Parts: sequence; C-alpha cells; structure tokens
Amino acid sequence: MQDYYGTIMDVHIFWDRVKFMIRKNKTTQEAVARACDRPVSTFKGWIKKNYFPTVIDGYLIADYLGVTVEYLVTGKERAARKDIEDIRCLLHRAEEKLGKIPS
Repeated sequence: MQDYYGTIMDVHIFWDRVKFMIRKNKTTQEAVARACDRPVSTFKGWIKKNYFPTVIDGYLIADYLGVTVEYLVTGKERAARKDIEDIRCLLHRAEEKLGKIPS
C-alpha cells in the first residue's frame, strides 16, 4: 500500500506499532479487540494475515491505545498535539504559581 508520501507502507510496521502500544499501555490484544467491539479472533486474524483494519477500526484501535491513526500509520504525531500538551503543562504551572501569590 502506498502512503501519501509515495512510499510503500508495510502493514507489519502498523501492527508493530499497535503491539508496541499494547505493551506500553500494559494491556492485551484481547482488551483492544473488546474495546473495538470486535471478536478477539478477528483482531488477531488481522495481525496474523497482515490485514489493514477499516478506517473506523483503525480509529478505535488508536483511540483505545491513546494515539492517533496517523501515529500508527506513519510513526509521527502531529506537532499540534504536542503543542497543546506543552501549553496545558505551562498553564498548570502558571496556576500553581498564581495560587502561591499572597492576596
């Protein structure tokens, strides 16, 4: 399958990222399948047969694992997501500092 950069997207890489996130989140393939409302045998079959899930299933997998579909496909997160997290952290620190200022 060609991705939007014109290179061949290896389905193994997609599933390697899914399996990595499963380990990172200390969950299981069974839990992901249940969260996506798919039979465990179907989910494991996708991996074994190197089958790309549908867009909806890919979204559900990514959402459950706390990443984007873009990450599962390309290995990259959007910069905007990181920027939002950075801003959130800065706001939290500012709130803490403001709370320590005497009235």
